[in-house]
Amino acid sequence: MLSLKNKRVNYSFFNPTFVITVLISVTLIRIYSLIVSPIELSVDEAQYWDWSRNVDFGYFTKPPLIAWTIALTTSIFGNEEWAVRLSSPIFHFLTSIVLWKCGQLAFGFNAGRIAALIWIFTPAASLGSFVISTDTPLLLFWSLSLLFLFQLLNNSSYNLALGMGISIGLAFLSKYAALYFIIFFILWWLIYDRGLDLDIKKIFVIIFSSLIISAGNIYWNYLNDFVTLNHTVSNADLSEILLNYSNVIDFLSSQLLVFGPIIFLIFIFIVFDGFSKNKKLALLAMLSLPILLLITIQSFLKIANPNWAVTSYIAASLLISAYLTLNRSKFLRLSFNTGLVINLIISIYILKVTMVGNFLPVSLKSDPLRKNLGFEILANNLDEIIDKKNISKVIFERRGDITRFNYYLNRDNNKHKNKVFIKTNSVTPGNFYEANYNYKYSQNSPGDKILIVRNLPNLEVGSYDNLNDIKFVKSISSNTVKDLKRIYYLYESTYK
Repeated sequence: MLSLKNKRVNYSFFNPTFVITVLISVTLIRIYSLIVSPIELSVDEAQYWDWSRNVDFGYFTKPPLIAWTIALTTSIFGNEEWAVRLSSPIFHFLTSIVLWKCGQLAFGFNAGRIAALIWIFTPAASLGSFVISTDTPLLLFWSLSLLFLFQLLNNSSYNLALGMGISIGLAFLSKYAALYFIIFFILWWLIYDRGLDLDIKKIFVIIFSSLIISAGNIYWNYLNDFVTLNHTVSNADLSEILLNYSNVIDFLSSQLLVFGPIIFLIFIFIVFDGFSKNKKLALLAMLSLPILLLITIQSFLKIANPNWAVTSYIAASLLISAYLTLNRSKFLRLSFNTGLVINLIISIYILKVTMVGNFLPVSLKSDPLRKNLGFEILANNLDEIIDKKNISKVIFERRGDITRFNYYLNRDNNKHKNKVFIKTNSVTPGNFYEANYNYKYSQNSPGDKILIVRNLPNLEVGSYDNLNDIKFVKSISSNTVKDLKRIYYLYESTYK
């Protein structure tokens, strides 16, 4: 067990000017890398951009804040990829600042600076600064909720309770994983506090105000048959249990890369001890380890993505910073310094990959960047064909295709906004495009020219029974990575 008897802050870390300079510099470099990056939008990113063109209180698979954020940045800077992703490095910078304030408030000045540096260089923040995802705003409002909670423990006021509730509500509008915060916060309150520092009235204010902020999305789900909630539940569906140990190994191994290999091991080393110390350390342990354990169990029963436990590392960053400032262990400090350097190296490498669009000098058997290269060139070729042949509708057969082509065909002037559709045989829509761009329910007139875009040749006869003779037009292709090409086959027909 680590001793925390010495309460003096004696782990002297970088001064505030140096730390804030690092945070700002890293953020500006990451923004620059977005601007020069050749990496095109992923499937989800292109979909979120599409959502942002129609601001609403909810969407098919996610709450609305991701679309609101993109709508804001693209309304100012345009629809380029970097503008779609711009809020990500800014959000991670703000998360570091909030963690700085949290650590300073709870454990002293040095703890705040350490927590900020831990976060800005975690692989999760490094990679998360180059993609736009629902995790990014979630982490900011999660950390802000924690800041209000620490302030409440020092000064139990209704205004702070209201601020915490609003922050939780905004976290919920980012991603429904915000419910973990409420669940484990209440559990911590029942075990460790029970009204000593935070009375039940403040708890009601927190919950009620978070519900008010979330009400718009809850009502939107009600009007839309709770489609987003049902999708979220389906992701964790345990009706088909796998009991696969290799999934657990894969998930836990991935966490070494999400939080950093040595930093993650330090967290595991100290987190159990945190439950038996003071209430603040127990709070951080409660808002980190149980989430990680739940997702680990999920990976054993079915499957879990590496980012599903990322909220654990907000409290984990603060927990590590607390132990570093309140403990004299030279081994702990040496381990942390080594871990932070490793995370810095990983962060620089991710920056390099983003800026140049390759993993060199690392050689991968399967390069994941190939999925996000080549679509802009293909879309330009497709645009010329649509104009030349006076095409009324363009039909895709996969979500992964329609998302990117829709973005690159429409990002500048919405030129083909009402021409892009997806063909599906599903009775129940399985994604946003099947629900909103379904060719089956589109308005057509006899003689309308239809263009079918497929990633496979040899279109099956009878697959489009409402079209006249379908003729192969041409194939279009683009380079992705190394000697690999992306090829699509185009077929033309007219509506009966």
